Amino acid sequence: MSGGSKRSSDKRARILDSTAIILGFTEPLSGRMITSRKVLEEAKYGEAEYRALASKEGHMIEIVDPDQKYIEEVRKFAAEAGERELSEADLSILALALQLLNEEYDVSIITSDYSIQNLATLLGIKVEPILHRGINKTIIWVTYCGMCGWSGDKNPGEPCPICGHPLKRRPKKKI
Repeated sequence: MSGGSKRSSDKRARILDSTAIILGFTEPLSGRMITSRKVLEEAKYGEAEYRALASKEGHMIEIVDPDQKYIEEVRKFAAEAGERELSEADLSILALALQLLNEEYDVSIITSDYSIQNLATLLGIKVEPILHRGINKTIIWVTYCGMCGWSGDKNPGEPCPICGHPLKRRPKKKI
């Protein structure tokens, strides 16, 4: 190859969530294996802390934190989709994947988390599910009150602004 063009594997990125690190999915198959500092913080129990450290020190996993603008973009999109229970680590890997996708990487997220899979799919990011088959439909969620019927922009478990009953969530739309 000439002219400084990149091979396709140079533009391949696989983003690891904490479950992928805990379960040891850290061997690079192709391209870059990447996670965020927030994910490493979340994976700090049991042997996962040592596995994460060994993978980082052995240069098998790169630690990259996404730009704040991508975190805010994902946070806003998650709220619109009704995915309100994502951790900061979850948001960071989705933002990192979106950032790399915008840098023209072939990106996928390795995860077992259904909410991450749902939001990633809605954002046009590939997912490599682990532990189970993965999602087969994406869902836009709505928060509602089972007692009075109110629905709106609150988190499940919070009290209903009308009657005080704990709020729940249900699919608004399946895609």
